[in-house]
Amino acid sequence: MGRIDLDRPVERRGTDSFKWDAVGRFFGREDVIPMWVADMDFPCAPEILEAFEVRVRHGVMGYTVRNDGYLAAIRNWFSSRHGWDIPEEHLAFSPPGVIFAVNVLLELLTQPGDRVVMQTPNYDALMDSVEKSGLEIARNPLKAKDGRYELDFDGLEPLLADPRTKVMLMANPNNPTGRLWTEEELRRLGELCLAHKVMILTDDIHCDFAMQGHRYVPLPSLSPELAEHTVLFTSTNKTFNLGGLQTATVVIGDAELRERYCGAMLRYQTRLDNLFGAIALETAYEKCGYWLDEVLSYVAENRQVLAEYVLEHLPGLKLYHMDATYFAWIDFSGLGKEEGLEDFLVKECGVAFTPGREFGPDCGAFMRVNLACRRAIMLEAFRRIETALKK
Repeated sequence: MGRIDLDRPVERRGTDSFKWDAVGRFFGREDVIPMWVADMDFPCAPEILEAFEVRVRHGVMGYTVRNDGYLAAIRNWFSSRHGWDIPEEHLAFSPPGVIFAVNVLLELLTQPGDRVVMQTPNYDALMDSVEKSGLEIARNPLKAKDGRYELDFDGLEPLLADPRTKVMLMANPNNPTGRLWTEEELRRLGELCLAHKVMILTDDIHCDFAMQGHRYVPLPSLSPELAEHTVLFTSTNKTFNLGGLQTATVVIGDAELRERYCGAMLRYQTRLDNLFGAIALETAYEKCGYWLDEVLSYVAENRQVLAEYVLEHLPGLKLYHMDATYFAWIDFSGLGKEEGLEDFLVKECGVAFTPGREFGPDCGAFMRVNLACRRAIMLEAFRRIETALKK
């Protein structure tokens, strides 16, 4: 028995939860089972809550700075967990979160009309950052093979060779497909970007959610040249379910770019962390690895239980293999309802998933399903689908 009970019900409705309390606004009904936004239904590790209580009892909620313990916590976590020794001077920060930092870096590295290479499907917020910055997405679609996605290197090189291409914006692991890129793939990708002088921005916010048998490899760890040519974004927000605290770490190997980035953050007056985000980061990285291990195990079991349930009761669905993240990427085309799939799931089944269309073209038959919830809730959602199909 683990130290935490992940099957314990936690009522989130009425707590201003975006995942639970905004479903009426986004899906048109309040009674759906929400398995959409990247937000776990599990309570934070008790050590984090205890650290919050200590600060609340202190009573003063003033501005906070990052101390030596904060920096050491980040470096120790990545060293012990992923074998990556981050030079302290490479660390930078984005209190508003990863997407804010991505937008700042795009502003620093591009001009309107430039191209940004992205593999699709990909996280919609990253694509929005590119398009709303007046930039063009140069799509390098992933290739689906035997229920797993692969990089298309033949299609990638011509996009990088285009003189209009200034940045490659990627995610490791990929969101929504869950592909965790191997060291061999990353080296090959990195060499191409170096050869064509294309800067790499990599959103690694889900990096700690590598499933058993898969290893997360930080791209900047592969060589000094790639460290200079890569900006990596990460956060405790996904790892420890702290999304409401808006804290992110940015690793920038190029000293000049790092100085420009920190100067922009100073200009925007977003240098200082959320007080509770800082407390949570240090506590999580120092004391809560056991919590993550238990959540990883639970989500892996959820994925296996769901695969077995779909095989027996919903053979029209196809689950893609997931190396990492707490999502399932599911092809619903076997139901023959692609035109009205979203309405069917919401109106007839009472379930809310993230539509595949948000992650790129040709994904209209897919849904991204959040499995970081109680197993009973997950099974009820798919029983509703089964029942609706029988009708």
